[in-house]
Amino acid sequence: MRYLAVIIVCLALFLLPLELIKKIPKQQQEVPKSESKTETAIECDPVMIRVEGLAEPLPLEEYIAGVVQAEMPSTFQLEALKAQAIAARTFALKTTNFGATSIKPTTSHQAFLSPSERTPPLNITQAVTQTASKIITYNNEPITAMFFSTSNGKTESAEGYSGNEIPYLISTDSKGDTISPKFNQSKSFTLKEWNDAFGFNWTADHFKKLELTENKSQRIQQMTTKQHEWTGREIREVLGLPSTDFEIDTSNPNLITVATKGYGHGVGMSQYGANAMAQEGSKVESILKHYYPKTEIKNFQSIQSACLKN
Repeated sequence: MRYLAVIIVCLALFLLPLELIKKIPKQQQEVPKSESKTETAIECDPVMIRVEGLAEPLPLEEYIAGVVQAEMPSTFQLEALKAQAIAARTFALKTTNFGATSIKPTTSHQAFLSPSERTPPLNITQAVTQTASKIITYNNEPITAMFFSTSNGKTESAEGYSGNEIPYLISTDSKGDTISPKFNQSKSFTLKEWNDAFGFNWTADHFKKLELTENKSQRIQQMTTKQHEWTGREIREVLGLPSTDFEIDTSNPNLITVATKGYGHGVGMSQYGANAMAQEGSKVESILKHYYPKTEIKNFQSIQSACLKN
């Protein structure tokens, strides 16, 4: 019996600590602060474009489809349509400050067809979707992506157009524009129409002393006559001309004829020139680099502050 009592006592002494250990609550494991804090990226809200005259804003890419169809013939090459989509997207984001303000649906900003006015052809849809989010940048900022229909063989520089030098808006060759139906045009005025346009009566002496001064892109920088002076841009507006590359035939003072080359302000990308480059095999990157030198193509999310992580 003595041995049995000894065995029972030994077992009790062995099992008691195990029971005590079971009753002690487990302490939660401490997690280092560096591991417990998870880093989250800020989500970028979709950009919505408010078009003047439309009740509701449109998603950016839907808006761009409406611009491309309004601005370029759907018969143009896909690479030219892509160039137009990227230029239009850049212009829209720059003009609206990434959707913060509205944009006009006219050529004072960009031509635009609303969803109810269009059914985008497949190639325009492809041009928009295949370039989605891409814009043209300079120093990591969206450029002022000016574009126009048809050049006179050269694009106009920003300096020649406005007097302000912009590194990526310089004069460059655009030889393919001769295929444009708008390359050569003419407009005639009776003497009365001419006088009404200028707001004073021209005499034989006015026509005799008429002088046109060209700039480096062969556009008219200045027009002068007796006691009067205008810029080429002012004459384009006064006479309703398609471009500032013009010649004036005054051989018949009763019917003045103005011959023009090109269509549009001439700054940035020529749409017909871009299509001519695409027809020759140029890809969208080459087209945009040609008309906007010293620039880069990037996704706009990579430079939009609201899309970047803290």
